[in-house]
Amino acid sequence: MRRTEDKGFSLIELVATLLVLGLMTSFAVPYLSNGARVYNDTSAALQTASKLRYASERMARELREIRNVGGNFDIVTPVNVPGNSITFIKSDGVQVSVSDTAPTLSLAYNTLAGNANFPLTDELTSVTFNYYQADGVTQATGIGDVAYIEFELILNNGNSYSQRSRVALRNRF
Repeated sequence: MRRTEDKGFSLIELVATLLVLGLMTSFAVPYLSNGARVYNDTSAALQTASKLRYASERMARELREIRNVGGNFDIVTPVNVPGNSITFIKSDGVQVSVSDTAPTLSLAYNTLAGNANFPLTDELTSVTFNYYQADGVTQATGIGDVAYIEFELILNNGNSYSQRSRVALRNRF
């Protein structure tokens, strides 16, 4: 009598293979999900850093344009105390306001209808403006002795990111 050879896998071999694959998957899934979480966290951090850099550079450019009238800069906001907003007049006569309405930091120009606000960032925790005399250390007591404006932005997207910038005012007599 002729014997035919069995071809294929037995039920025990299939169950053993599925068990090994299941174990391998249970060890691999946490590593893959951690990788995805790290990617998302890093992406969010880079986006926040980009917003921080944009807001800081835009504010510095606007502050450099403060108009100088007879040796004094045309700053409307009181400079003898730190604050979280500033209003000033640029060299072209446009009044600019930087306002903190957390979580949004906005620029407003008086030449636009309704003082339209332009958001600089939407993750703001706080902004602080300080005014310094020409030595760079002593706080300014009035508009006549302001030489530097320093501002600190703090943004938050779950983690806190801060940047401090100091702007030397131009057109000083």
